[in-house]
Amino acid sequence: MEKKHLFDYNQSMNMKNTIIVSTSIIISAAILAFGLSNIIKKDRTVTVRGLSEREVDADLAIWPVSFSIGNNNLSVLTEAISHKTKIVTDFLKAQGLEESDYTILAPEIKDNSVNPYMSQNSIRYTFLATQKILVRTNKIENVKKAHEKTLSLADKDVTLDNEYDTRLTYEFTGLNKIKPEMIAEATQNARKSADQFARDSNSKVGNIKSATQGLFTIEDAAVGLEERKNIRVVTTVVYNLK
Repeated sequence: MEKKHLFDYNQSMNMKNTIIVSTSIIISAAILAFGLSNIIKKDRTVTVRGLSEREVDADLAIWPVSFSIGNNNLSVLTEAISHKTKIVTDFLKAQGLEESDYTILAPEIKDNSVNPYMSQNSIRYTFLATQKILVRTNKIENVKKAHEKTLSLADKDVTLDNEYDTRLTYEFTGLNKIKPEMIAEATQNARKSADQFARDSNSKVGNIKSATQGLFTIEDAAVGLEERKNIRVVTTVVYNLK
C-alpha cells in the first residue's frame, strides 16, 4: 500500500511539473511574440528623397584669350607679340573691361630648329609663339559681348586660337550662401513625401531616424545659355512611422 501511495504521489508531482513547464513555455512564447510585435512596430520606417533645384546667374567669367604668331626672326617675333597684345587689351578695354579684369601671361616661344621630331624641310617658321591673356572677372555681360565681337580682331591681323582650353566658361561661386535654404527645402519636400506615404498606409510620421545629404551639382541651364546655372541637391531621409 505504501508503495502504491508513493507511486501515486510521484505521478501527481510529475503531472504538476509538466503542467508548470508547459504553462511557462506558453507564457514565454506569448511574451516573446508580444515583444517582437512591439519591436517590429517600433522599427517601421519609410525612406524618402527630397529635391531642391534653382536656376541662378553665373557670377564669374573665365576666358583665356589666346593667339599664335610665327616668324623666322626672334626680335621681329617679340615685337609682334607686344604689338598684337596691345591690340587685344585695347579691344577688351573697349568692351568695358579694366586691367584688373585680365592678366597678361608670359608668352610661350618654341624654337622649331632644335625639335628633333620635326622635319627641317617642313618648317614654315623657325620660332612659334603663343600669347595668352587670361580674363577672369565678374563682369559677365561685358565678357559675353567681347566674346561675340572677337571677329573684329581679324581686321587688325589678330586671329584668336579656337582650342578647348581657350573656350569661355562661366561659374557660380555663391553656393555657400544658398546651401542652407536649399537643404531646408529638400528636407521639407522629403517630409511631404513621407506624409503622403503615411496617409496611404494609415500611419503617422514620427521623428527622423537618419538623413543623408547628396552632392550639390552645378550645370549649365541649357546649351547656349552657359551664363545661367542649374543647381540641384537631393537629401535622403529615413522617418520612423507610428
